[in-house]
Amino acid sequence: MSPRTNNTTGWVGWVYFAGILMLVKAFFQAFLGIVALTRNDFYVITKESLTVFNYDAWGWGHILLAIILLTAGFSVMSGHAWGRIVGVIAFSISLLANLVFLPAYPIWMTAAIVIDAMVLYALIVHGNEAQLED
Repeated sequence: MSPRTNNTTGWVGWVYFAGILMLVKAFFQAFLGIVALTRNDFYVITKESLTVFNYDAWGWGHILLAIILLTAGFSVMSGHAWGRIVGVIAFSISLLANLVFLPAYPIWMTAAIVIDAMVLYALIVHGNEAQLED
């Protein structure tokens, strides 16, 4: 394994934390995808809700997202730049989604927004500290 750069700070732990969160998120996305593919009655549709996708497309979309997050999470943990780019995109979307649900769950979404913002800061500003030297 190549040595890390010498000018690392405590934020490099947050970069690795972002990689671990991406792996955890990949697990949950895969779980949601498998549930959508195997149990069509799991997601309840009411007259107030709108379903844009069918269950197969929804399930395969979650599984594809899980594969992307899984590979990007391992990439962040390995110090590769492309994983950080995917992580920034994923956590930006997560932050926006948490903002949408803020009125419904103010305490939980505030905590999630703070974590997403700190992970984004770590990936954008301090992500190169985890980068491998060539």
